[in-house]
Parts: sequence; C-alpha cells; structure tokens
Amino acid sequence: MNKKLITYLLILLPIVVFYVFVFQNAFNIGWNDDWHGIEGFLASWMQQVTVSDKITLLFSQMCEHRILYVRLSTLLSYHLFGEVNYKTMMLMGVAYLLILPFVFYRVLREINVKLAYLIPIIFIIFNTQPIENIFWAITSLQPNTVIIFGLWGFSLLLFYQKKWAFYLANFLFFLAMFTNGNGMFAFIAAIPLIFYARTRSEKFQFLGILVFCFFLYFFDFKKPGIRPDVMINFTKYPHIILGDFFAFFGSPIDSTVQFYSINLKYTVAITAGVLMILWVVYQLFTFFYFWLKIKKQSISLEKTSILYQNIVKYPKFNLYLFASFVFVGLSGAAFAASRASQGLEQAFVSRYKTVSLILFIIIYLSVFNFIERKKWDKYLKISVIITILFSAFSYYESWDDVENRRKFFGTTILNWKNNGRYFYYAFANSRNPDDHAPISQYQKLPIPPYNYAGFVHGVMKYVNDILWISRVHFKNYTPPAEIDVLNKALYENQVIGSAEEDVKFIEGSNFFRIEITKAFVPFNTRFDGYYAIFTNKNNRLAFPLETQANKFSTFLSTQRFYNTRIDTIIAKPDLPIGEFKMQIGKLQDNQFKVIKEQIIKIQ
Repeated sequence: MNKKLITYLLILLPIVVFYVFVFQNAFNIGWNDDWHGIEGFLASWMQQVTVSDKITLLFSQMCEHRILYVRLSTLLSYHLFGEVNYKTMMLMGVAYLLILPFVFYRVLREINVKLAYLIPIIFIIFNTQPIENIFWAITSLQPNTVIIFGLWGFSLLLFYQKKWAFYLANFLFFLAMFTNGNGMFAFIAAIPLIFYARTRSEKFQFLGILVFCFFLYFFDFKKPGIRPDVMINFTKYPHIILGDFFAFFGSPIDSTVQFYSINLKYTVAITAGVLMILWVVYQLFTFFYFWLKIKKQSISLEKTSILYQNIVKYPKFNLYLFASFVFVGLSGAAFAASRASQGLEQAFVSRYKTVSLILFIIIYLSVFNFIERKKWDKYLKISVIITILFSAFSYYESWDDVENRRKFFGTTILNWKNNGRYFYYAFANSRNPDDHAPISQYQKLPIPPYNYAGFVHGVMKYVNDILWISRVHFKNYTPPAEIDVLNKALYENQVIGSAEEDVKFIEGSNFFRIEITKAFVPFNTRFDGYYAIFTNKNNRLAFPLETQANKFSTFLSTQRFYNTRIDTIIAKPDLPIGEFKMQIGKLQDNQFKVIKEQIIKIQ
C-alpha cells in the first residue's frame, strides 16, 4: 500500500473513531457543576435586568475559577437550541482538540520531518481517558479547552510574526485564564517566547495585557469555602503534594485496568511521572550547563553534547516545548498544592488527564533532540506502535466507565423527574427538611460568586431551586427521550426474574449493602444491568448497581469479561423518610426482572 495513503489513514482513523465514540456515548444529561455552573448561570442571567449586572455575572467566580468561556458557550447553546443542550456543549469542548494537530504539525516543521511524524501525537490527543469530557459539559468546556487555548497561543507567538498573531495569542491566553484558573500560567509560560520572538513594542504591550488580566481576575476574588488553605497543605501534606504531582502526570498509565491494587496503581503512576519529569529536567539542565560553560569558558559548540547541539539547532522547536512544559508543569503543581488534603486518588480524576497527556507529547517530541537523525524513522515506527497500543489500552480502560456513567446519569435525571427533587449524599445533615423539600414557587437566584454551591450547607435546596427555576419556570431543558424509556422499563415492564443470581441484602445504621453473585451484565448496552428501585405512594427512586468490566485478570479467573459479583452500598440519606418497597433486579431488553423484593423503612 502507498506510504502516503497509510499516513493519512493513521492520522484520520483515530480522529474518526474518537468522534464516533464521543457522539454515540455523550448524551443530553448534565451533572454536578453543570447545574449551578450552566443551568444556574442561565437562570440567573434571565433574571438580571441591567447590562452591568449581566457583565458582573459573566465574570463572577465559580469556586476558584472565573468561567467566562463556559458561560458564553452556554448562551450560544441556548440561543441556538432554545434550551441547554449538554451533548452539544460536550461536543463543542472536544471539537477544540482538532486544533492541536495543526499546532503540533507546525512545531514538527521546525525539525523538517514528514507528516507521518504527527501520527503518534494524533493517537495521544484523541484519547478517551479524559472520559468525563463526554459526560460532564462544564469539564469539556473548562479544563479541557484551557490547555488547548494556551498551546495554540504559544504557536502563534513563536511561528507567526504578524501583528494579528500576537493579538490573537493574547486573546487566547485571556480566554484560557477566564476558562479555568490554571489558564493564567499560559501568560507566565509565554514570557520566554515574547522575549525571543516578539518586537520591543509587543513586549511592553504583553506586560500591560498580563497585568490587566491578573488584576481583573483577582479583583474582588473570594477564597472558596470548600477549598482548604494551600499553606495548610504545604505544612500538613507535603508528601501528598509531591506524590500528587508525579501521579498526576503518570495517571494515564493506570494499572487498575488489569489489577485492583491501589498500591500498585499509585506506584506505577508516580514512577511514570517521576521518569517523565526527570527526562525533561535533564534536558533543561544539559542546556543551561553547556550554555553557561560556553559563556564563561568560551568552549566551541563541538565540545558540547549532541543533546545541547540539537537544542541550539532547533531553537523555536525547543522553546515551544519549554513553554508547553512550563504550562503543564505549573498546572500540575497547582493541582497538587490545592488537592493534597483530598488524597492521591484525586490525581487519577479523568477530567485532568488532558493536561497529563500533553506531557506525553512533550516527551515524544523532546526525544528528537537526543537521537541521531538517521535513526528518526526507526524511532517513529516504535512510537507509532506504542501509541496505537496506548490508544487501545485507553478505550479498553474507558469502556467500563462509559457503561456505568450512562446508568448513573440516566437514573439521576429519572429520579429528578419522578420526585421533583434531587437526592445526593453529601454530608451528615443533608436530611434536613429544608434540603430535601421541593420548591413550589418562583425564587430569584443570587449573582455569584457562590461559595461553591455544590458543597456548602443548604446545597440540596440550592440545587433544587436551580433545577426548578431553570427547568420548570424557564423550561430550558428537555431530558433525552431514552429517560422515559428507562422509566417505563423499570417501573412498568416488570416480571419475576429467574433464580440464576444470588442476592444478599445487609442493612447498616446509615446504609444498605447489596451483594449479588452469579451476576452478568451484557456487553455494549446503554442501560441494561442491575438496579435497586424504591417505591411508595410519593416517591420512585432508582439506583444502578455498578459492576466492573473489561479486566483481563477477571477474565482469567472467571472466563467472563464482566465480574460475576456485585458489591454495592446505597446510603440511606439518598432516600427520603418513609416506608418503601425495595426491588432488586436486572434490566434487560426493556424488561426489569425482579430477583429480590422487600419492605424497608427509612427513619
């Protein structure tokens, strides 16, 4: 087959497969921050009368961020579709990934290589590990796009000398900063590029823009109530900060795809992160070592290392890599410093993995400084094989998450529709009547900054207010039709199931524990699987009983790709007070097969 045709296929195939995967699995259901960050914003926007109040709302805080770009995207979606459409907004977020191949191809042109050298980058960019991007609209438009705006801006500053490129780059840095907090590091990382590639006038303009943006961001800035003081993290959890930093960058190499061992998971990720960071630091150290040696001892270039000679030979190529590393490095450091008290598991949260994956690309590109040019083709072939395997690994890892998130988000909206309220186990006093009582009259939402609405006292009432105002009063959200199909299947299409599964039900002081053995979840089904549903005269609530899948170690022990045992806990505060008929069963082919039924009381 023609080499050029193979190159185009290997570039286009992962992109097409990625967007088919996203389109099939993303659906018009919001989650968590979407409610106050998107629906809450839109409902509040409709209530503001003056232009001043609307601008204040656009730039107001949400947690430690100012999410101007998310809010503008929300308004665009609303005016295009007449409602919030979460699937469209998620697609908007991942669509920006299409910018990065053009950016990195321009970077590769600096070392004069063929288009084929872009293939490994494509397989890393269009990766499913940041799976929350297709289930959480605000995540797709926030931590995902901020990194893209920064990387695009570096390319404009370095490779295009026109005035429009300078101003567009600064606009992108502004958008990055007012999309997610770490976007401010784009301005910091761009400073070496400004000094190297831009005119004296542009240097002064950049300084003015930088000062203005930082002033605007921190003007009237309020510390979010949920976040611990960063200095406390430094004094109490310095070891976790360090572990978080390295695990953050090594997290895409997640050993739990095969083995359920937390210690192994942390060890593998931290080790991978350490090796990658050390590799980049080694190159920086080599450069500065020989640069100082040449400056002080006036040695010739030939007496330096091959690595240093290549760095000097391709200055723009390496300056771009340096700026990108500073950007992602500071982003990882800020993450580690702010999340240390929440433990190492935070480093594996999928919404942050777009940042981690960029370091993989930096590593791939930086190796060209180390190896001889005659070996570049061999390095390319090895890189293509590794990244194809990594891509397959990522799809394999993500599939489980996709299936379980479909069920969880579907039942979340189903429960809201059935009960006119949202139930969420957040804190000890979440059973307060004020938190769970559905509202019945119009109320005006405040203009943020919120004290991070998702976690403060009274959040249940606040979220209920948002959902009622935005969905009932303004009627700006229509749940997917499949939610009605799920509702009918669970509550109307009930049959007595076979006795294949064994169910064990244990009641604790504040929870129910459900164990199912001899279980089996069909492959590639949207909502099929095991559920526990609770019904009485006033309420109907459904909870999916998750099962882990796609583990090769599980297959070796059971000869099934899906576990044969489910062990799930349902918190009692997820249910209102009263007597319920609990039914545990399996949903398959639009029928709910009841395998256990029992009366329970919530007090």
